[in-house]
Amino acid sequence: MPSSHYTRERDFWDHKGIDAYVSLSAFDQERILRWIARRPSELRCLDLGGGSGMTAKMLAASGVAFLVCLDISGEMLKHSGVPAVQGDALKLPFVDCSFDLVVAAAFLHHVPGRESEVLRECRRILAPGGRIVGYDPSARCLQNKIFMGKGRLRLALFSPDERPIDPRRLISKLADEGFENPSSMPFSFRNPRISAFEAIQRWVLDPLSIGPLRHWLQRWFFWSAIRP
Repeated sequence: MPSSHYTRERDFWDHKGIDAYVSLSAFDQERILRWIARRPSELRCLDLGGGSGMTAKMLAASGVAFLVCLDISGEMLKHSGVPAVQGDALKLPFVDCSFDLVVAAAFLHHVPGRESEVLRECRRILAPGGRIVGYDPSARCLQNKIFMGKGRLRLALFSPDERPIDPRRLISKLADEGFENPSSMPFSFRNPRISAFEAIQRWVLDPLSIGPLRHWLQRWFFWSAIRP
């Protein structure tokens, strides 16, 4: 059985269904695929917390032959369009060394405080030399501190347990769980709809995101590591 906070996540996404994580701009979809940079040896891929299959569909279109999408929400998986498994990332239903690549796109921040358990499971199911890659909202970003925190300004669009992750802590956790060459890079998504918020991010904050300011102003970070 999933933990109590993970059950809340499941119920939230079961209700939300297909509406989430299917609207990334073409620019961001291409950028994500470039970052994943799949290797020829990475024939078996797990889309961890893949929901309605946005990332899985991109990977399938790029030529991944063996692809599984896993999520806690059975309702979202109905729309994944690829082989799907409803399961708990804290106890993955796969044997050791089952995959060459694990993609955790916008997932780890849904299990706050349990990242190490997820990473431990991912290391177990990865074959030697396999990689784990992902992206999450950064806890170093000032906007995320305000709008994803526990205070009154927390936005209602976030699920009950979403919390931003400090990239430095995640790099440390990856090393502690036996991964090699952990790395991270800050970025912000480019929303195709130019709202006031998007205009400020794209034309004010992004140009100011130089040096240390990148970590304060860029909302997300991409990360990766290798299983030795």
